[in-house]
Amino acid sequence: MDKEPVFSRPLEQRQAVRELLHNRDFTLLWIGQLLSQIGDQCLLIAAITLISNLSNSPLAMLIPAISIALPQIIFGLVGGVIADRWNRKWLMIASDVLRGIIVLAILLVNSVEQLWILYLAAAGLAMVGVCFYPARNASIPNLVPPGLLLAANGLIQGSYIVALIVGPIIAGAAVELWAPLAILVDSVTFFASAIAIGVMRFPKTASEQPVKKNGVWEDMKIGLDFIRQNQALKQTLVITAVATLGFGAIVLLAIPHLKAQLGATGMEYGIAMSTLGLGSVMGGLTVSRLSQRLSTSTIVGGMLILAGTAIVAFAFAPNYAAVLVNVAVIGLCLVVARGALDAITQALSPNAVRGRVQSAVNLIVVAATAMAEGISALLGSLIGVQVVFVAAGIVTALAGVAAAFVLRGAVQAVNRKPAVRKITSHQSV
Repeated sequence: MDKEPVFSRPLEQRQAVRELLHNRDFTLLWIGQLLSQIGDQCLLIAAITLISNLSNSPLAMLIPAISIALPQIIFGLVGGVIADRWNRKWLMIASDVLRGIIVLAILLVNSVEQLWILYLAAAGLAMVGVCFYPARNASIPNLVPPGLLLAANGLIQGSYIVALIVGPIIAGAAVELWAPLAILVDSVTFFASAIAIGVMRFPKTASEQPVKKNGVWEDMKIGLDFIRQNQALKQTLVITAVATLGFGAIVLLAIPHLKAQLGATGMEYGIAMSTLGLGSVMGGLTVSRLSQRLSTSTIVGGMLILAGTAIVAFAFAPNYAAVLVNVAVIGLCLVVARGALDAITQALSPNAVRGRVQSAVNLIVVAATAMAEGISALLGSLIGVQVVFVAAGIVTALAGVAAAFVLRGAVQAVNRKPAVRKITSHQSV
């Protein structure tokens, strides 16, 4: 099968990673994100510990989750407009500095009556994040050549999983020494990320479209109209949503499933999560090698089909070793598929509207994950966890079958790179 030219001259795995790490600006971005995501894991552990020490109410744990999800769902698309209007470098720096300050407010929480400060801080972090992530993802194609876009997205996806492995270890040690230390670590990592981005050299990109000032709502509508009129982009977003539904369904039920089927302890679940992370790191390092041999649509389709199979196998794993094998496969597939899908959406979007497209991607992932967790929790109590896992595996595999065919057109659309319709937008980075 022919390779897609948009990801032209795919490089051998080691060479691709080597070139990315020799790319000073991408490396700074990747290190900054890795540190920040490790800090986020420290904050998560610290917040859970703090809430559990102050309150026994399940609602106390539910409110922070709502505080984080709602701003992303309500204001996610606005963040994309801002990412396309403002200089993306300075937007990311400002976002990191603000988040580094906001998280310090949690240090003021000393009683159950003060938990509202934590909830407000969680909402504030999420609110600022809706500006940061579209700006970051929209900037990646400006930092790396097309031939490294797949590998770059794979490494960005993989950094989050590395944080899942390393972060809880650091957080656990910090909480044991002095609980507020974990919060301070998170704040410091935000400032470290801001410094890393500050010393990056962002290439100046000429505006692809005439610049005209619009209202936020009008700019948002322009971004949504671009997505609506771009059939290839719509198809890619649908595949992303369906795949996220499949993956998201297993997250909430993994602990009770392992406990019920294999009598797994919390430690064994933690090892499984670390194995998921290791598989994801392997995925980030493998994507370049796959792109040498397979088309991008085949990569996404194959990874989703394999992931669906691994989810079903996870549900019926006869022992803990089989669980770890399937978890590693799921992690590898998740990173490769998500990285490739992100690369396609980035390549399909002109710079002037890319932030709005990436905010739509983030909104779809957040909404689909929340929906999957809610549906899986309900169905798990009604029809059983194993049946939910089988359904999730089938949904994921079907998304893979669809991707193998549908994404051919999406990648062909990228290859043609037609003249983009007029998009009224502010100049970006």
